[in-house]
Amino acid sequence: MNFKKVLNTKAGRLLVAGVLGAGVLVGITVAANGATRPDCKTLSYPLCPRSVAASQVVDNSIPKSKIAPADREAFLKNTPDVYGKAGVSATIKPTVIKTLGGKYFDGFTELGSFKLQKGTWLVNTSVTFNRAAAGAAGSMPQVGLRIGQDPTAAGDAKWGTDVGTVGGVAISPAKGHDLFGSTVKVVMVTAETTVGVYGFGYNQDQGSAGGGEITAAASIVAVQVG
Repeated sequence: MNFKKVLNTKAGRLLVAGVLGAGVLVGITVAANGATRPDCKTLSYPLCPRSVAASQVVDNSIPKSKIAPADREAFLKNTPDVYGKAGVSATIKPTVIKTLGGKYFDGFTELGSFKLQKGTWLVNTSVTFNRAAAGAAGSMPQVGLRIGQDPTAAGDAKWGTDVGTVGGVAISPAKGHDLFGSTVKVVMVTAETTVGVYGFGYNQDQGSAGGGEITAAASIVAVQVG
């Protein structure tokens, strides 16, 4: 092939220009990728290795472990990590539920209480009922967690805020038998707050059997989530 003749044509000149242009671009790319900025903080060309702009980061897409320890406080100052940083636990020892049946506010048994600080909490409650004495079938013991329960208040206000209730299932009438239940509830409090734990229950025949025959024990764990 006569290359001199080809170069003298328009097509030949365009081909050469394209090849030269590609070589220049390749050279620039190599130079950019190989460059190392001494501070690696200014997001300008050439970029530091593994650098991205803020607009390229999706919210909450970078795990805390990927941020240098020295930069974490500044980076996360508007999104505090509170999950699991605070916890509250309470244990309710086996206590006899004095009354089953009738009106709740005439017969509930106070089992204990615990406090929550300001924040949003995930409250986990596990309850064990035990038949301390044999009795009639159909008794359904209950344990309820309440904030602000007040028998003297009017209307629904007397019930306060429900923080979890376990019940509604009949326990065996035989002495020594157990019944288990659990509940999980999210609750937000705006100041230090006392949560009361109360025992009660009902009977399938709407009678009053079971009072003084059943104990309730509870394990409560609250984890701050906000």
